[in-house]
Amino acid sequence: MMRVGKLAVALVMVAGGCESFGTERAPLGAVDREPDAGAGSAGAAGAIGGGTGGATQQPGDAGTPCWESQLPPAAQPILPVSTVAASCQAAATVTDWSWPDGSGNTTDDRGRVVGRWATCGTSGITSVPHAGIEFGANGRWRFLAADANGNLVPMAATVTGASGNYYLLASGQLDLNGEDPASGYGIFFATLSGGDALRLAMSGFNPTTGAFFYARTTPSPLDGTDNPPPLTDGACTMVGTWDLPAYPGATAATFSFDGAGNFVGGPSDLCSSHTMYGTYSLSPQWFQITTGIGMGPCQWWYWAAWPATFDATCTHVTLVQHYDNCTGGRGYWEGTTTMTRRP
Repeated sequence: MMRVGKLAVALVMVAGGCESFGTERAPLGAVDREPDAGAGSAGAAGAIGGGTGGATQQPGDAGTPCWESQLPPAAQPILPVSTVAASCQAAATVTDWSWPDGSGNTTDDRGRVVGRWATCGTSGITSVPHAGIEFGANGRWRFLAADANGNLVPMAATVTGASGNYYLLASGQLDLNGEDPASGYGIFFATLSGGDALRLAMSGFNPTTGAFFYARTTPSPLDGTDNPPPLTDGACTMVGTWDLPAYPGATAATFSFDGAGNFVGGPSDLCSSHTMYGTYSLSPQWFQITTGIGMGPCQWWYWAAWPATFDATCTHVTLVQHYDNCTGGRGYWEGTTTMTRRP
């Protein structure tokens, strides 16, 4: 069954091929994307203003991990130079639309859109009515509503289909994912005009068909940190350091998770070095790796999901693989695995 408030369907060019993406995720093993050779940690290099980490921890977190300063800095929002009205008016008439790269590059380009954007008229990228959209530096998006004074404010978290994760590649490909693997999601083609007008098109082949326009507006000083991913199953969290034993096809590893949705992994002493990093989420339904750098030959934006079962003390968690965009290539948490939390 399709989720209410599903994002629109689009046609997208991916790594030398053309795939049609619908509103339901494929089950594990049904994904035939081929990871680019030599991806991994290089996949997030050259990001505008930072990579996948650097989110600020939320109040109540159990301290700041020793590795937090090793994460790439968070992307900073660009301030608008035009009013929303002027940008929307220009968007209706200009023909000079482009993406600064647009060459098929898959590096992280979120820095070009981080901040808040107001709709120019009615946007049809989703069935959820909204007055704007916010792209957080932490890789999270959410819809915005207009308050009684016309100011953009975050839409209530209880609205289905109003938030999730996003990936913006240097090619201009924008992926908007919902909160879980069963969510509707859409892939769009982003182009800019003058930096303050954003066009999201349903097709890269004919961007004037099914296109919707947004105008850059004043960003929130919180830069999206008040829109963190879900980080608890209702009783337990992943915050802390966990050991993963060796199993067929993978060596033993240690992973550490913070209270903002970042993680690192690698050798036992993660304070001095790590070989993997990225972002994650945890809900009653899923543990997800939403970005992953250095985890085998996977692109940084290939995500994965596992049902997570904690023991009564929250010191052991068993993960059963359900979905992975890089099936068989991630090298960790394949099949069924159990991690142990360090004291």
